Amino acid sequence: EKDDKEAISEKFRERVSGLSLPKAVEDVIEEELNKLSFLDNHSSEFSVTRNYLDWLTNIPWGKTSEENFDLSWAKQVLDEDHYGLTDIKDRILEFIAVSQLNSTVQGKILCFVGPPGVGKTSVAKSIARALNRKYFRFSVGGMTDVAEIKGHRRTYVGAMP
Repeated sequence: EKDDKEAISEKFRERVSGLSLPKAVEDVIEEELNKLSFLDNHSSEFSVTRNYLDWLTNIPWGKTSEENFDLSWAKQVLDEDHYGLTDIKDRILEFIAVSQLNSTVQGKILCFVGPPGVGKTSVAKSIARALNRKYFRFSVGGMTDVAEIKGHRRTYVGAMP
């Protein structure tokens, strides 16, 4: 029967087996797995390393969707889903037009601010549908520190990526 470390190591290797990882990420995962094999199960560093590996292996490496920068389609989607909001829809169409010129929306974040029930989530879902992307909601309500969003340094005992 395998010990806990071997089972954990095998679980992480199975997770990444079907993914197309960049070489740098592959090296980091291998290095972290090697470190994990030498650490004591009850040490805080073991937990930090295991959590880091869990985070690294849950990212959908190499899984992408074909982006759609068609402005007429985006306008149609926004008009179907939302009545009015012309200023907001015009700004979103500008965002898509600039993305079309750059051929990507990678690295861009749209931040919607407002009280509950004004349509932030539904507008975001419409943008995702217009761009042919999977919708992902990330709420930053109540966060006071950049480290809560970006993650703590790995040396911090309670670090989360």
